[in-house]
Parts: sequence; structure tokens; C-alpha cells
Amino acid sequence: MVNQWLPFHGILSLGIMQLNNGIIAISMLVSCFGCIEPYNPVIDESDKVLVIDGMITDTKGVQTVTISRSSPYNHPRFQPVSGCVVRVEDESGTGITFLESEDGVYQSNLEPSFLGIGKAYKLLVYTPDGNEYESDYDTLLACAPVDSLSYKLETQGTSNPEINYYGIRFYVDVKGSPEDSRNYLWTFEETWIYLTNHPIQYIWDGFVLQDFTPELNEFKRCYLTSRLENIHVGSTSLLEKNEFRQQPLHFVSNQTARLRIKYSLLVLQHSLSNGAFLYWDRMRAQSGDTGGLFETHPSSTRGNIYNTNDHEEKVLGYFFASQVQEKRINVSNNFDFHVAEFFCPLDTVFTVDDLGSDYPYYMFSISFFGRGPPYVYSSKECHDCRYRGGVTTKPEYWDN
Repeated sequence: MVNQWLPFHGILSLGIMQLNNGIIAISMLVSCFGCIEPYNPVIDESDKVLVIDGMITDTKGVQTVTISRSSPYNHPRFQPVSGCVVRVEDESGTGITFLESEDGVYQSNLEPSFLGIGKAYKLLVYTPDGNEYESDYDTLLACAPVDSLSYKLETQGTSNPEINYYGIRFYVDVKGSPEDSRNYLWTFEETWIYLTNHPIQYIWDGFVLQDFTPELNEFKRCYLTSRLENIHVGSTSLLEKNEFRQQPLHFVSNQTARLRIKYSLLVLQHSLSNGAFLYWDRMRAQSGDTGGLFETHPSSTRGNIYNTNDHEEKVLGYFFASQVQEKRINVSNNFDFHVAEFFCPLDTVFTVDDLGSDYPYYMFSISFFGRGPPYVYSSKECHDCRYRGGVTTKPEYWDN
């Protein structure tokens, strides 16, 4: 079986070649006596397909719809469509307009009174070229709460049978009622703590060699929070009860520094209608464990959005409504496997004149006296944790 990555905007990415293509590929290998040539698929990319992605939830905060054009499979990027009129309406015709906050990104703060369990919503988009697009109605269903989260150690093999990756897999337990949705989508937000490898004793800004001050200690410890792009889906529609036990979710490996000290995972559990579940399950099947809500759509995957005047036009993306339940789990490093750390080699100088112009330079002394030359330094992120994207303020949910 031959696999080929197919990028797309909004989620997921892995497509699988058909069996006959695999047979052809094997025949070609035989004919060239084991010579392997890279496979470069021929894809018609003359048309840039419109991609519309949107989700509304009962969670407080900004709701977002993105509108873009598809990009080549070997050069995935967000190609925004600006100047659209975007509106979400319920079945009574009451609607909310989304305003463009940046190119191709339309946002609104929905009033709680507009959202309700059992109500159905649709998306309307009017593009600058005069086309009108509309989604099917999607019903906001009740979502069962997250009963519990746990994790287990897991080993994953690689292409080299002598090398394994170690890490932890998170699991969720759900106990829903008959009134709750039977279909679920899980998204994730991670936070992890990391430390700099080297201290700061001096800062050279090209003009003044500044001595260490106590405040600079604050740059040693940072917390990095980010939304994960991968998703998981599941359904209890074929089960007697609306329950999951030990449903596998996100995996974190030891190949990054995430698990080195402490790791926190926020699990957001979304209710899905039957139509939304079938769409995300299909997308998930194409991606394996790698895709997310905000990647690039495979050109063959159509959603529930169409041109009202031309139903034959291909439109990618999906609009759906969801109730969200969430729960957080914190994990400290008490593992018996090694966790990767940042690589921070040191260089030595005897005078700041030997440094370049990539200011500022962070340094510390290795003199026998503890001050003055010679100095050693590394890249900025090895001295100041903020350069890796984190912040020094500890999150409210972070326990010691």
C-alpha cells in the first residue's frame, strides 16, 4: 500500500492510494530491478477551490469562520479571501454578522441568548465576486461531561526496528445520558513548563555590557500554551449505553522536551450531529494521528457548504454547531524513559569585540574569580526562555 500526503485547509492530511496503484507500483519496481523512484502525483490545480470552515459553540468568547482558497498540495498555505459578508442564522431567520478581523478571518462574540440546545444553525457567505454560499442546518446537541481523564505509558515503533519512541497516551471516560449526543469530537490545548539551559550574568547590547540583575532570573522558567492541531472522534451510536471507557486520545512522545518537567492537557469534548460526525470521521480516517481542524483539505473531501446558484461548484470545508465540555489533567515527569532536552552548545569569547551584531548577547563568566572574561554564551533561547514562545507568568490552573 502506498501512502501520499495531501494537504488541505481546515483539518487532516493523509490520503491512501488505491490497491491497483499499488500493484502498478510493484510491477514498475520489478521491471527496474529494485530501483525506487519518488512518486510525484499529477494533480490538476488549475482551479483554486473555495474553502469555508466554521464552528459555533456554547463556549463564551470569540467564534471564528475562515474563508480561503485551496493551495497546491506540495506548497500548503492559507490563501485568504477578504471582503466577504458572513452571517450565521438560526431556523427562525435570526442572525449574527461576523466581521473580518484579519484577511480571511471573520469573528463574532455570540450572545448566549442566540445559542440553545436543540436549535439549528446555518452559515451564509457572500463573496466579493457576487457568489452566495450556504451551509446545511446543523443542530447544537447536548454534550455529556468528561467523566475522567487518565494516561498510560506507551511505546511506538519506528521504521528502524531497533529504535522505539516512548511517551504517554491520554484516555477519556464518558458517561452520557440518552438525551446527550452520541457523537463526539475531541480537541486539545497543551501547556508545558521548560527551563533555560544557561544563566544570564551579563547582557551585551552592542554598547553597554550590563551586569546581572535579580530580575533576569525571571527569564529562566517559562510556560508554553498552544492549541493542538490533531483531533479525535468517536461515537456510541452502536453501543447500548452512551458511554466510553478508556477511549484513546492524544499521544505525547519523548522526542520533545514537553514531558521533561511537567505537562498539562486541556481536553475539549464537542457534541456532533450525525452529519458532522460522518464528515470528521471521514477526515480523521484520511489523516491517521496527525491532522487537525486548521490544516488543508484533501481536494476530494466535500462538506456541507454549497454555492446557492451553482450546486456543481466544489466547495471545501464544513460548518457545525457544538456544545463543549472540558477537563484538564496534569502530569509530572516520573517516567523511566529519557525525555529530550534543548540542545544549547556554548561558545567562548575573551572580549565582547569578538561577538557579532545579533544583539543582545547573553553571557556568563567562567573566570576563576566568578566575574569578567572569559565569557561563554549560547543562542538567546538558551538563556531567555521567552525566545521559545513561552511566558514567565504561571497559569492559574498550574499547581506546584
